[in-house]
Amino acid sequence: MKILIKHILLYFYFTTSILLSQQNFSGIVDYKSFTNSKKIEKLLSEKKQKTKNKKLLSLIKQSFEFKKPINSKLQFSNNKGVFIVEDKMIRDDDLGQQMAVSRAGGSKEYYYNDNEKIYLIKECEALGECFVFDNKFLKWNLTQETKEMNGYKVFKATRSNGKVIAWYTPSIPISFGPKGEYGLPGLILELEIGKIIFRATKIILNPKEKVVVERPKGGNRVSYEEYSSIMKKAKKSVFGN
Repeated sequence: MKILIKHILLYFYFTTSILLSQQNFSGIVDYKSFTNSKKIEKLLSEKKQKTKNKKLLSLIKQSFEFKKPINSKLQFSNNKGVFIVEDKMIRDDDLGQQMAVSRAGGSKEYYYNDNEKIYLIKECEALGECFVFDNKFLKWNLTQETKEMNGYKVFKATRSNGKVIAWYTPSIPISFGPKGEYGLPGLILELEIGKIIFRATKIILNPKEKVVVERPKGGNRVSYEEYSSIMKKAKKSVFGN
């Protein structure tokens, strides 16, 4: 109970500090994402044991064959931020590259606004039209485990029963990170989500050129639940029950 209370107090302390210090604070963070080779090997081994469908196994293997890191960028200013994948030129005949870009975020636009507590995702690929929906609240478990990254001391946090791991630094008071992750008391420098790892490779704080963050424009505005329902119906119409 004492540890829980300590984490709660620490979280609110850092959250308040972030909101106060983010004013007139801007930056650009470059990330590279790549697959976790150990998890991929485990997945392929499990699939090989469970299915004898050689064509399916070949497709799964191809989907993870693209080894080059995918470039993405987070820009933030005055408590607002936006994350996008920069590598969008994809070869039509390269399934591995297509999947690598998709897992990194694809054409989605992730928007964060701590001032108004609005967090959105814009998706334009799935159904041939654009949707803007809520990025649901993320509940983190803060730990005292630390390491050094990019010259910063980072702390470990997890969510979804440890399936998502983030390393954040309170030294950069921005509660954002890659692929729509948010809500931690500091910038996320490393994120492991699913079989993908994002790592910050370049951080520019308060650049000379003004950083402008705009809310996603256009698209059908729906809730997260409405978007999930739309996607389920679309998948059902294609694949059936």
